[in-house]
Amino acid sequence: MKPTMYDNFNMLSNRVQDSLTETNLEETRKVLSTIKDPTIVTGVGGSKVVAVFTSKILAQKNGIISVPLEPRDLIYQPTTGYSNILACSYSGNNFGVETSFNNSLNKYLLSSTKVEGVTGIEYKTSLPKEHSFISLAATLIPMTIMLDYYLDGNTQVVEEIFRSEVPSIDESKVYEIMSGYDTSTAHTYLESTMLEAGISIPIVHDKYSYCHGRSTTSYHNNHSLIYFDKDTELDKLMLAELQEYYKKIIILKSKYSDPIIDDYYLTLQSMLLTKKLAELQQKDLSRVEYSPVVKKLYKYNGSM
Repeated sequence: MKPTMYDNFNMLSNRVQDSLTETNLEETRKVLSTIKDPTIVTGVGGSKVVAVFTSKILAQKNGIISVPLEPRDLIYQPTTGYSNILACSYSGNNFGVETSFNNSLNKYLLSSTKVEGVTGIEYKTSLPKEHSFISLAATLIPMTIMLDYYLDGNTQVVEEIFRSEVPSIDESKVYEIMSGYDTSTAHTYLESTMLEAGISIPIVHDKYSYCHGRSTTSYHNNHSLIYFDKDTELDKLMLAELQEYYKKIIILKSKYSDPIIDDYYLTLQSMLLTKKLAELQQKDLSRVEYSPVVKKLYKYNGSM
């Protein structure tokens, strides 16, 4: 029988810590430190979350221009000015990776496997592979490997983060999500998981863009709001003014002053929040029911 989300969440911390033990972290740090020029980072599904996080770390740690893109974007967007492409993929062998590498850029792969002709940033585990429709360990393990690079191996904070509790949530058909670049990894996970698991319809707002007309949606609808709170003046104003316009506001409050650590923390908070939302609907993030078209689309490998 396939594991439930309870099995996979119970194993999540162990799988993450196991990856830190089993991976050659000196080698991953060495390879990542060589990325010195403008870089595109790609990923789809759970790996898109990894791509967003990886891009931020390369920008912050390596001091380079780094942007997360969808693999399909590379067909239509010029890569002029970029030197590297880094694809994020747990398996390393999907059509998105193939599409990402269909160019003359220097190629890197953040994955659990190696691909010939590509510079690998490989992570390892000794525990049984996670089987889950929604990627949990397959998302958080590569994020943790990247966090290890960012923190020069000082990852004790990961255990502390796993001990954090998450606020309660109500059931709502539509959740608006108030975020920005600073919490983009977390909101990317939330948006993707809500859609992939069929547990809600997410609408993501940039906080300042919301101030320029997008606030009308809360006036005309009775949605719930998930708010990433950094305790800025804008946050205080919005949380004070928006209470009467939303059915409920769920606040995910920042805990760490370091923006990279905080986004990692808020991503795990978001994972736990989607677990609670799935529970309310008696759904299982690891055993999502889906139509036959899902597999057909997933296996597509033609022109885009």
